[in-house]
Amino acid sequence: MAIHLLGGGWADDESSWTGPFVTEAARRAGGPPVIVVVLWAESVEAGRSWHEDYRADLLKLGAGEVRVVQLAPDIPLRPNHLDGADGIFVGGGFTPGYHEAVMPAADALRAAVSAGVPYAGFSAGAMIAGASALLGGWRLRGIPVNGEDLSEGLDEVTLAPGLGLVDFVVDVHIAQGGLLSRAVAIADAGYADMVVGVDECTSVIADGSLEIVGPGRAWIVRRAKDGAHVALRSANQAGSNPP
Repeated sequence: MAIHLLGGGWADDESSWTGPFVTEAARRAGGPPVIVVVLWAESVEAGRSWHEDYRADLLKLGAGEVRVVQLAPDIPLRPNHLDGADGIFVGGGFTPGYHEAVMPAADALRAAVSAGVPYAGFSAGAMIAGASALLGGWRLRGIPVNGEDLSEGLDEVTLAPGLGLVDFVVDVHIAQGGLLSRAVAIADAGYADMVVGVDECTSVIADGSLEIVGPGRAWIVRRAKDGAHVALRSANQAGSNPP
């Protein structure tokens, strides 16, 4: 069982970074898998506009059935939403909304993953996967660390208890959004020992070690005595623990 942390982004061919998740779910199922896709939006009506995009992408990659669970401010995730899943895919959008709606079923989600169901988090779904979930923000202790446009509406960089599927903080859209500075600031301030930033169209697969797949990079930021150290990883460097 692996945790697939997708950095966001769309493309015609997503086989190299989303494909490994579907392949793992198929191994568990022994055939075309049932993928439960968890989405959040301000309303059910607004969320429905994305259903066919997610469904089409996953079916193209080999899913047998895609069941979309649409969450909203008044509709949290329930344990029975995950019944029968060979893979759980938590989508992207407003990270604080996802966090609030998914955490009520965190125990059930963790139990499913512990039983061997692979998890994929796309953008927001990746950000809430850590023991500490990064919800957003653009200032740390009042000092700007990234652009306000990618703050998720939060002023201060905000961490909250997350799903606990990985033991590091996850950030996404790193190169495309200029968000490496936020990851470095989080580690430098001692908010986390390690932050893994993921580029778009890229996945970090956590399964004892970190494997990077897709055309982008992972930015491994570690807390150090003299601040924070950054190491870059790409697909051709995959297969070992991060430096």
